[in-house]
Formats: sequence, C-alpha cells, structure tokens
Amino acid sequence: MTTLINGVLRRCETVRVHPGPRGRWDTFTCVSRPEPTPEALEVGRAIRECRTARRVSMAVLATRSGLSQPFLSQLERGLATPSLSSIYRIAEALDVTPGTFLRPPERAGVVSHESDPQVIRVSEAAGQVARVLIPGGRSGLMEAYEHHFEPGRGERGWFSHPGEDFLYVLEGEVLLEVEGEEPLLLRAGRSAHHRGDVPHRCSLPEGGAAARTLLVIANA
Repeated sequence: MTTLINGVLRRCETVRVHPGPRGRWDTFTCVSRPEPTPEALEVGRAIRECRTARRVSMAVLATRSGLSQPFLSQLERGLATPSLSSIYRIAEALDVTPGTFLRPPERAGVVSHESDPQVIRVSEAAGQVARVLIPGGRSGLMEAYEHHFEPGRGERGWFSHPGEDFLYVLEGEVLLEVEGEEPLLLRAGRSAHHRGDVPHRCSLPEGGAAARTLLVIANA
C-alpha cells in the first residue's frame, strides 16, 4: 500500500500507529515491503510457471509440499528466496527435478560451465549454504552442490528424494546420518554413496570445525 506519513508518501506492507503525548495517536512506523532481488524473482517466476502449466492451485501445492500458502505466495512474487529444502519439496509436489527452479549453467557446445555459481540456503532453519554447481544438468539426471558447513549456523534438516547420492569431503570432517544405519564420520578425502529416498542428513560432528563437501545426485 502507499500511505501518507508525515507528509511523505511511503510504500508500506503495514503501518503501525503508536500513541503520542496525551493519548494522541500521531506517531507512525512504516514497515517497508522487502524489495525483490533479481534471483528471487527468477526462482519465483519459474515456480509459478511450472505450477500453472501443470494446473495446480497454490492451495493444492501447499498441501502436497507441506509449505504454507502465504510462504508460497511470497516465493512466487520474489519476496522470499527458497532454501534447497523448500525447492526439493516443491519439485516433488509438481513432479519435476529441483533444477527446474534453479539458474541454468552457461553452455558452449557440448560443455556446460558455471563461472558464478548460485548460492542458496540448505534449509529454512539453518544458516548453512550450498553453491549450485549443476542445477539438474542438461537432461535433469544429475545435480551437483558444494556444501559449506560453518559451526553455530544451525542444524540441517533431514532430506529424502528420488535417486542416489555421492558425497565427497573436500575439507574438514562431517557426520553422515542415514535412517536405519549407524552414523558415519567422514574426513577430508573420504566419500560415501547411498540411496536418496531414505531420509538422511549431513552435519558437523560435535565441536567440529568448518567443512566443505561435494554432493552429486543422480536422479532416478
């Protein structure tokens, strides 16, 4: 909305009115609407186009993905940037690969490359991030991410998705947990391979320092 506050037109999401002297309500606070970033607008547009092409309402998408309808509305308008976890849930709900919503790599002939990888949060709750190296590949059969683990940045949630995962530790050490299996401590230079449809997560061990991994996903 556009509101006249103290003689100035302001674009606001909401306006809060505070009591002034002698009980007069004359102090205003404009809570500004966040400006969409080009990247958020691009992801939001891709989600909206995919949803409408498949004739799925936002309410149905919310039910299928487990994400709230207001949050999905913000995503489609570019007012929020989804985490990798949210992208996976939306992709599964719309029966597409996560790469559908990520920035495609640069291509030259038969070679694809990424000179400035997209950086995205891994989950809503954690401040951990990943660099998108292959967002679904040419055929949607492969994805690749460079995950960065920083102490004190929150726990990563559990993931499950079609296909298989290959994890290689580039720096530091991480703890790989796969439901039904014993946790596996992986140090730099070690790798692991597991099914993606079994709930799993990767995190720093207790008291661990920063770490970096390469995750390659082969989609089913």
